Amino acid sequence: MYGDSCDRNKGLPHRTASKVSVEFTQSYSEFFHLFPLFRWGVEYSKGLSVTDLSLAKPSSRKPLTPDQRKVLAAIWDRVQAYGNSVIYGGIVFTTIYLFLISIPRVLASPVGAPFFPNWQYGNWSLLLIHVATAIPPLLIGPFAFSKTLRNKSLKWHRWIGVTYCVCIWLSAVTGFMLATANHNGIIAKAGFSCLGITWFMTTWFAYTTGRARDIVSHRRWMLRSYAVTLAVVSIRPMFFMDAPFGLSDDDWYRAITWLCWVPNLVIAETYIRITKPNSRLIYC
Repeated sequence: MYGDSCDRNKGLPHRTASKVSVEFTQSYSEFFHLFPLFRWGVEYSKGLSVTDLSLAKPSSRKPLTPDQRKVLAAIWDRVQAYGNSVIYGGIVFTTIYLFLISIPRVLASPVGAPFFPNWQYGNWSLLLIHVATAIPPLLIGPFAFSKTLRNKSLKWHRWIGVTYCVCIWLSAVTGFMLATANHNGIIAKAGFSCLGITWFMTTWFAYTTGRARDIVSHRRWMLRSYAVTLAVVSIRPMFFMDAPFGLSDDDWYRAITWLCWVPNLVIAETYIRITKPNSRLIYC
């Protein structure tokens, strides 16, 4: 897949550029660890693999025996099955909640973060577009990861992907507009604004790597994008919770604007680094 590709800036074959990129990455390892978003940008522009970006030293432990690998693979399969069940359950609950409660509530009351000061219908339209376009990616995302569907019909896989991307871009842009009008202070504005930017950019990288037939990078960016998409799910229980640790309701709201998506992204990045492109553990 990478054999015929060239580095954009140097015009070098990918293998040669990759060696240069690895040396660059290793020499600035601390910087990359401190700024993961910048590291993603280098990964995208240079075409680095997971092993290129993994800065851990080779392990001195003994390799696992075949029996140990089988046990670890079985445990991993069970963990993925439980994780998928939790995600699908959250998707169903969130979809029902949005249709039955959230959207009717939007229509029945003024928008809490009015982007247009004197145009309530415009604010309603923004919020409805934001909510309505967030639902399709949530529902069709799992089908985009389906190997069965992809192998059976690449055309359907592409149409699902295009629908997923367009809906997210609309929801991210309208969400960013609403975030700039949030009345809960600069922390809340920054949290939801960064959510919108990250959601837009991870999906954009997923789209461009897919168009370039860079399947490995496409998988990584889709995992990151869908992790941010699941903020729609993870934010619901936080709103129902009482403020913990003695926080006021306003402080808890500001924390939610970050907690609803940053942990999702951390989990996705960890998953990317411990799995192969076929979703199997790198240790198996």
